[in-house]
Amino acid sequence: MSNTAASAAVTPAITPPPVHPRQRSRARQLAAWRCGGPLLLTALAGCRHDERATTSSTVAIGVGAIPGAPNYAQVAQGVELAVARLNETAGGPRFRVRLPDSRASSAVQVAQQLRNDPAVIAVVGHPESGKTLEAIPIYADAEHGGANGVVAVSPTSSSPQLSGISPWFFRVAPSDADAAHFTARWVLDSLRARRAAIVYRNDSYGRDWADTFAAGFVQGGGQVLSRNPYLTSIVEWDAYAALLAAERPDVLLFPGDGADALALLQALRARGVRVPFVGGDGTEGMKAHPDASGAYYVAFVDETRASSAEAQSFVPAYRRRYGRAPDVFAALSYDAAIVIGRTVAAGARTRAALRLALARVGNGAPSVDGVAGRIAFEEDHDIKGRAVVITRIPGVTPRVDEATAPVPATSRATRGRR
Repeated sequence: MSNTAASAAVTPAITPPPVHPRQRSRARQLAAWRCGGPLLLTALAGCRHDERATTSSTVAIGVGAIPGAPNYAQVAQGVELAVARLNETAGGPRFRVRLPDSRASSAVQVAQQLRNDPAVIAVVGHPESGKTLEAIPIYADAEHGGANGVVAVSPTSSSPQLSGISPWFFRVAPSDADAAHFTARWVLDSLRARRAAIVYRNDSYGRDWADTFAAGFVQGGGQVLSRNPYLTSIVEWDAYAALLAAERPDVLLFPGDGADALALLQALRARGVRVPFVGGDGTEGMKAHPDASGAYYVAFVDETRASSAEAQSFVPAYRRRYGRAPDVFAALSYDAAIVIGRTVAAGARTRAALRLALARVGNGAPSVDGVAGRIAFEEDHDIKGRAVVITRIPGVTPRVDEATAPVPATSRATRGRR
C-alpha cells in the first residue's frame, strides 16, 4: 500500500451501521424458495427432483473443496474420519469419501464433478463463503430446475448472504451476523469496554462483521470511535497502530485473518499499545505465535473444551491419525458429514429425500450429535442454537483501562431468534 492509500485507509469513519442483514433479507429469501419466484431462485428451489433411489450398498459423501487450496486437507480429513465413524456405528449403507479430481481448479468445477457422480448422496463444502456462493447453483442443478440437485452442507461458510439462499444448502457454522452480534455483547458485558475501534478486512466478510458488531455495540451503550478497512498484503500496519495509539480505545475488534491480525498486533506492541484485541473467527491461526499472547479470538469450536460424545471420539482419533489437534475446518467438516450420514442411515436414500429429511433435523426429527454440539437446522437451514466461543490466547492479559471485573478465559454465547 502506498503512503497515500494508507492515509486514506486509516481516516476515522463513524457511520451509523445498516440494518442487520438477516432482518433485511430473510423474508425475501424464504419467499423465493417457492416455485414461481425469481428465475434463479426458482431454479434453486428445485421444483423437479431426481427421485431415483440409492440401490448400491455403498454411497459417497463428496468433499466440496478445491484440491490444494487452503483448508482442503482439513476438510477431507474431517470427512474421512466421519465416514469411518459412520461405518462403525450408523447401520444402513456403507459410506465412502468422494474426492474431487485433482485437476479441478474452481468451486464450479468441483461442484460439477460431485453433482454429476450418481454415487454422491451429498457434499460437505465449501469451506469459504465466496466459493460456496459460486457453487450453490451447480449443486442445486439450477440449469435443469433441480432435477439432479445434491445437498451441500458447508462446514465453515458464514456469510449472512447464505441464510436461506437455497433449499439444497445447509451449514453447521453460525453466520457472521450471529458471531458478531454475540461478540459485541461479550465485549460489553465481560470486558466492560465502552469505546471500540474496528479494523476490518475490506471484503464482504469484514464488512458484515464490522456492521453487525457496531450495531450491537452501539445498541448496548458503546461508542464506535472508528471503522477502518484494510486490504491484505497492501497495508502499512504502523499507520493503523499510530491511529489506535491516538484514539486509546477500550477494545479493538479485528474481523480479518490470522496473519494480518498478528501483523497488527506486532505493530501495536512496537508502539507500546496494549489495547485488548478481539479477532473475528478468521483469526484463529495467530494463536500459536507468542506475539498474540493475551489476545482473544472468536471460534466456532474449541477442541480443548468440546465435550460431546462425538468430540470424545473425534478429537483423539484425529490426533492419532494426523499427529496434531483438529482445527475448526476439520471438526466442522466432520459434523457436516455426520449429520448427512446419520440422516441417510435413518432412511433418506435419495438426494431429494435427504434434502427434505435434513430440513426436519431438530424440527420434528431428532437432532444429531456433533463435535461442536447438537446439530439442528433453522427454517432457513442455518444451524440452530450453535455456540460461539471466545477464547483468550495464553499469556499476559492486556490492560483494560475501564474493566474492573475478572475476565473469563473463554465465553460461550448461543444464538437465539431475533
